[in-house]
Amino acid sequence: MSDITGPGEHTTRIAPPPSAMHERRKPKRSVWSQRLRDRLPGLLSFAGFIFLWYAMIWIFDPDPILFPTPAAVWDAFIEALQDGTMVPAVTDSMYAMLVGLTLSLVIGIPLGLVIGMSPTADLLTSPYLWGFFAMPRIALAPIIILITGFGMQTKVILVFLSAVIPLMLSCKDGVHTADASLMAAARSFGANKLDLFGRIIVPGTLPFIASGIRNGISRGFVGLLVIELTVGSGGIGTEVMRSMRQFDTARMFAFAGVLIVFAMVLIGISRRLENYASRWREDVVV
Repeated sequence: MSDITGPGEHTTRIAPPPSAMHERRKPKRSVWSQRLRDRLPGLLSFAGFIFLWYAMIWIFDPDPILFPTPAAVWDAFIEALQDGTMVPAVTDSMYAMLVGLTLSLVIGIPLGLVIGMSPTADLLTSPYLWGFFAMPRIALAPIIILITGFGMQTKVILVFLSAVIPLMLSCKDGVHTADASLMAAARSFGANKLDLFGRIIVPGTLPFIASGIRNGISRGFVGLLVIELTVGSGGIGTEVMRSMRQFDTARMFAFAGVLIVFAMVLIGISRRLENYASRWREDVVV
């Protein structure tokens, strides 16, 4: 509101036109509309997935023991919550997953960057890293069980070994893509190796680190399921195996769905962290 005053006159306040008030409110609506646009594809994808599930049941009419309906899976999920088996299984699996994944991040990212910066270390370690990357995780389970037994340590170690190798390989390959012109320009201004590492190599390697984290998450879940399905040491994998032996497919789908949801949450968190850490980069749309 503005004031108009003159000699010997009272102050007169003129209200802003309605159009100005509407313009001030537009950003709030645009924020909500942007949030809706961001979440709409995921909601439509989930609705399409449920529709396709029901359509397959309606077209092929499979045995409910082999292919349950989404409603039956939801009922089995509620039943697992009520009988007290869902929460301990999820807690057990997620603890092993988070500890193993955290260890892989703390060790794998610095080690991969160091290997990428050293041609000698890259030459010596690359054959073993790629060979270990190609090795099936189930081949490691008997060796780890012999060393650590059937406890939580076995699951944490297998998750760590499953996640740390792809993470190291992504970080190592990301260092090799550093811009040579930027490196030469930095050296001409007196930058040392530590400056090159912190100001050029690490920012340029962020997309590779994020890709390695997502790959490590997926392979970590595979390693977790391998040990839980084969050993039966508790967790979601053990409940899936128990439900399969009881021919309770709906309950098996419920536990598998919870595992998928947690994997999607971790991958979504990694994407948000990547966008925040590399917010200086421009998105390229082809």
